[in-house]
Amino acid sequence: MVGISTGVFRVVLLTPKAKLMDCRAGSVTMPAYDGQWGILRNHCPVLTRLKLGILQIRQIADRPDAFYILEGGLARVNDNHLTILAYDVLTFEGRSEEEVREMVSEAQSIVVGQEYIRTQRLKVDPVRAQLVVRMARMAGVDVGSVSTETAEQSPH
Repeated sequence: MVGISTGVFRVVLLTPKAKLMDCRAGSVTMPAYDGQWGILRNHCPVLTRLKLGILQIRQIADRPDAFYILEGGLARVNDNHLTILAYDVLTFEGRSEEEVREMVSEAQSIVVGQEYIRTQRLKVDPVRAQLVVRMARMAGVDVGSVSTETAEQSPH
């Protein structure tokens, strides 16, 4: 019987524009095309497509957990090294507290339907808005008391 592995492994997150993360982490949850995948140390080698969803990087040394909304891409696991090549990424990192609150507030208004006319005119995606609200909750950002029941559901 194989036991659950403990320890850390290397995680690298790349986009066409920049390297967003290069760290050692204890676990990763990523949005694969066929469902959420959990990755721990000593995971078997794998190559998979990614879909729109939230990437969670946990147990990072000397910093808080990291959360990103991925717009798809590829992920490769091999020899305790996870490389994620994402088409595009949205994150709260590097943004001021005010910018984060504004992003979350706008996403919440889309999720609860207050911005229906604007979303139809500008083609704002309510699924991405739900992901912003979920990511804010995961990251511990105060999302207020607005009822966003649909934000708790998986968008895919």
